[in-house]
Amino acid sequence: MTKKKHSPFYLNLFLMLAFALNSTNVSSQLIDIQSLDTIPELTLDQALKQDPLKVYKLTLRKQKLTELPDITQFKNLQSLNVSRNKLSSLPKQIFAFQYLQNLDVSDNPISTIPIEIGNLVHLRKFITNETNITGLPAEISKLKVLNYLDVWGTNVASFPDEIVELKETLKEIDMRVIMMNNSEHQKIKTLLPQTKIHFSKSCNCGF
Repeated sequence: MTKKKHSPFYLNLFLMLAFALNSTNVSSQLIDIQSLDTIPELTLDQALKQDPLKVYKLTLRKQKLTELPDITQFKNLQSLNVSRNKLSSLPKQIFAFQYLQNLDVSDNPISTIPIEIGNLVHLRKFITNETNITGLPAEISKLKVLNYLDVWGTNVASFPDEIVELKETLKEIDMRVIMMNNSEHQKIKTLLPQTKIHFSKSCNCGF
């Protein structure tokens, strides 16, 4: 019995499908948080020498940046540190990183957190301390796996009621060095009864 030969057409089709499946796996992967902690953080110069799809952690910390360089090629980015820069707003390109788990924007003159923050549905840790923000958008409630929020030293006067939707997952919030009265403290505690919240001493003020 002679072996049946595969035509070049079907062989090429099989190879194309295999390549497509492999490319999909490389370009779309969410790393578990324990493994992510073991991956080294890269500077931009280091990242540009890597396969862009294998850049998972990037730091642009303390670069005196007023805007971000184009980093959209790092489609698998899961940890981004842009702290200690001169960003007055959060660049829109950040919200395209669908697998982002850690985001540190602290110590920037940022005044608002845009509603697009709700796009980062895999975000676990959000650090925005020492910024000029006065509140958080209701879309923060879309971050269903967020477990750590740092707004230390900001001008946050209250939280949106929608944050109650995170009461099962939000484990810890740092709200120290914020001028806030006791009634607002109590409101936040009511919204998030299971969350460990670090407050400074409440003020005798109107907010």
